[in-house]
Amino acid sequence: MTDWYFQTRSSEEVGPLRPSELLEKVRKGEVTRNSMLRKNSSTWFLASEVGGLFEAAMRPTIEYFCPQCEAEVGEPPTVCNLCGCEIYKAITKITENSITNRADHPSTRQASRKVRDWIRKKVGKDNKKTGENN
Repeated sequence: MTDWYFQTRSSEEVGPLRPSELLEKVRKGEVTRNSMLRKNSSTWFLASEVGGLFEAAMRPTIEYFCPQCEAEVGEPPTVCNLCGCEIYKAITKITENSITNRADHPSTRQASRKVRDWIRKKVGKDNKKTGENN
């Protein structure tokens, strides 16, 4: 797995971070396009040079929960680690994400439209798999 590191404004190194943790730092505005990042033991580079980083931070987050005990689970089909239930259709929670410092991301309006389109496709695909219509 890739470990990410970033430098704070006071040049303090933060990390290692999993990719999901790095995305959360971008969403909170702690990592901006001008932040210095490195991957594993590479040299430092600008966050703006990481293709798709800021777009990925804008994508929605989908969490899945067991319909029996409501414990968080992976994407179905799966088995709940808590109650052992075989899950083919989970309870879903979709969170639209944004970047706190919107000035740092000039195409926020366009990204928001892409996020809505992605959610529609994802939810539509899940409904087709189960034969449901919402």
